[in-house]
Amino acid sequence: MQLLTKKFNFLQENTIVVLLFSFTIIAVWAEICSFKAIQFTFRPLVALLIFCLYWSTSKERSSLFFITTFFLLLTSIFIISESKLFLILGVAGIMIHRTVLIFYIIKLNKVRDFIPILIALFPFIFIFSYLLSISDGIPHGSYYPLLLQNILVSILGGVVLSNYFMNETTSTPWLSIFGVLSIGLYFTVFIEKVFLNNLPSTYFKPLGMVLYVTSYYAFYKFVIDTESFNRESTADEE
Repeated sequence: MQLLTKKFNFLQENTIVVLLFSFTIIAVWAEICSFKAIQFTFRPLVALLIFCLYWSTSKERSSLFFITTFFLLLTSIFIISESKLFLILGVAGIMIHRTVLIFYIIKLNKVRDFIPILIALFPFIFIFSYLLSISDGIPHGSYYPLLLQNILVSILGGVVLSNYFMNETTSTPWLSIFGVLSIGLYFTVFIEKVFLNNLPSTYFKPLGMVLYVTSYYAFYKFVIDTESFNRESTADEE
């Protein structure tokens, strides 16, 4: 019975993963061909599939993962609309999402010493602050939200970088992959919106779609591996 359960869970996980990456290919194609309906459903569907993937495979089913994914889903829905209110809610949602995400990673890795994180975030703060200071194309009213986003992404980068050097476990590669991809995604969006906003969005959105999916899949794998590592460590201590 246990073997059948493992086979069913393996099949279920692989089915969702195939759906996730198949839809990514379709979404990239839809972006190139300007099919708006698929573009609008892409990000919310990715968040739902990540939600289902974690629910079907995790033994812990942490509420923090679901909260993180929930705000990712809300943000994905809000940014579809061109309404100013929804855009404000979308920006607020992504800030809450990144804050919970950072807290969740710190909690999973059982971080006690925050000095390495403070040291590791300085390069990111410097780069994003420099780019913000030389940019002339910042939309009106967007400076302070961008500044806050830069700070949160820099903290995330500091957490990932310090973990790479200070906390070598089986889940470290997945967290490193997630950090590189998510910061790459933010950097791509930042450059597009602030410096290259006169170019067609088709130059950036296909790349953004791929980075978006692969980064959150890597985050899911990091969480699953870390939960497994923490369970084994607890069992060994007992």
